Amino acid sequence: MLHVAAPRILYFGKFSLDLARGCLRAGDQDIELRPKAFEVLKYLATNAGRLVTKQELYEAVWPNVIVTDDSIAQCIRELRGKLADDNHSLIKTVSRRGYLLDATVTTSALEQVPVTAAAITHERRQAEVAPRAPHSGPIHAPRAWAAMLTIFFSAVWGATFLLGGTSLTGSRLGLGEPLSVFQDCETCPEMVVLPAGDFMMGSPASELGRVDVEGLPRRVVIPKRIAIGKFEVTVEQMSIFMTETGMSIGGTCRRLVNPERSPPTWSAPEVSLEHPGFEITASHPAVCISWHEAQSYVAWLQRRTGKAYRLPTEAEWEYAARAGTTTRYSSGNDESAICAYARFADLSSQFGWHDACHSELVAYGAAPVGSLKPNPWGVFDMHGNVWEWVEDCWTPNPLEIPVDGSAFTRPGNCEIAVMRGGSFSSSSLMVRSAIRSPMRTAQHYFNTGLRVALTLGD
Repeated sequence: MLHVAAPRILYFGKFSLDLARGCLRAGDQDIELRPKAFEVLKYLATNAGRLVTKQELYEAVWPNVIVTDDSIAQCIRELRGKLADDNHSLIKTVSRRGYLLDATVTTSALEQVPVTAAAITHERRQAEVAPRAPHSGPIHAPRAWAAMLTIFFSAVWGATFLLGGTSLTGSRLGLGEPLSVFQDCETCPEMVVLPAGDFMMGSPASELGRVDVEGLPRRVVIPKRIAIGKFEVTVEQMSIFMTETGMSIGGTCRRLVNPERSPPTWSAPEVSLEHPGFEITASHPAVCISWHEAQSYVAWLQRRTGKAYRLPTEAEWEYAARAGTTTRYSSGNDESAICAYARFADLSSQFGWHDACHSELVAYGAAPVGSLKPNPWGVFDMHGNVWEWVEDCWTPNPLEIPVDGSAFTRPGNCEIAVMRGGSFSSSSLMVRSAIRSPMRTAQHYFNTGLRVALTLGD
């Protein structure tokens, strides 16, 4: 099988860090760095958004060598000079503890819209060895030590799902038959009941398009039955919420201006839920939704129904997306067949990075929910259409994601949360079941929405 290497160029702001060549660039200009300064920047970039202690830097950059704080300080001074970071807003010093690179680090230069926007993207299948593509969704590079994990999981790859002690493999749940569906009010989301069970979360090293932040497969247990939205939350459902609460959503939303070109350019923050840059109907997925607004919607849904609606956790989302499968998509490994299941940048789209297969959906934008085939558990649009917020705070280290199906959280509020599933502007490799991407919680994008979940008990 073809092994897909992790992306080797990291982007932040106007800078790119080529990990393979060991150089820093600003646009087309090389910036000379001493080797140790480069290694410090590399470690900060692969851990962007979190405090890196001095001890970590010692172990990463000067292993088995005794050095003083002056060695780190000298590298930080050099980096700030080269990055024109005179006010220390990019590389922040945390007194007596360490340093933090306060930037969104991505694997695509296209994602550096001001400081906050991030995304992984892909241009065509030529990028198989080092995937990248315009606005498919955001992603940080993984921690350096996590990237070293090479545990071979083929012996266990192939999840076993349990329902009442019976394997789901070969049962009605694995044969494409829908599970039970309910709706708590006329305009509430329809919910599909999923069984308690377990699955292998992440992607094997051989999976085409994988990135290290997905993690190698490991067993995750969903201990109780859950319900997940049969569809993404729609424009109609979000409009009812806005009318009843008086809340305005997504007025600072960005869209792609010239999607047929690569790289495209971004608009000013000028579009919104009502006018996302493509024609919408009541049954289109709501977009331009921030994580905070998604949380406000589920809180309102709780009050309206008296039930504990919430966003799905990362683990629950992938459990529902895989629907008992272990392949790249719930429909199998063949990207040339996913046009029947996923709205993405296919060969019929106008995106400059289109790939995989031809569909009948030529118009720019998301499709009305449920336009395509559901996955084996009767859930629609888990691959593509719009990115979906989940409950978790972002971690670039997949080993930190709980294996009990709960959400990964941080003390205080999340500044960066997680989106799953890809969107109509993503390439085929970016709508796989395992794909996960970070985004700042206050950010709005033309291809970002949500799906809801509910714990049902044993």
